[in-house]
Amino acid sequence: MMTDSRLDWLTREVGDFLRFVLLWFGLNSVTGPLRPIVSAATSERLPWWTASVATAVLATAVYWSVGRLSWRLVGRAWLIGTVVSVISVVGFVLFPLDESSRLATVVLVFCWWLVAVGVGVGLTSPTLWRSFRDRVLLRPRS
Repeated sequence: MMTDSRLDWLTREVGDFLRFVLLWFGLNSVTGPLRPIVSAATSERLPWWTASVATAVLATAVYWSVGRLSWRLVGRAWLIGTVVSVISVVGFVLFPLDESSRLATVVLVFCWWLVAVGVGVGLTSPTLWRSFRDRVLLRPRS
């Protein structure tokens, strides 16, 4: 029979693994739009697994830089992924990419993706939300 300390350790490890997997799936929406952009830029169709590998690298970098993943960070990753997905879909509708896309269109869509990531990070940043709340939402009435 397992002791309480081993059960606690096992529970922590399973929780860390679950948070990492959810972080990976949340960040998959962030790196997913890069596959068609890179495919259009190189005129080669990339394999389906390249987005998953890019997401794994990004999730591992986040994991190593933060140390211990919190549920709040995983939630922020999912919100950033949702914002990037929505804004990227709008970008792909406005600026369609295909094999004959010119470099200017590819650069424009890549910049659109960068703006989407910036908006997602900005919307989930506690520092920006505090300053927005203090300056815009809670203004003293005159």
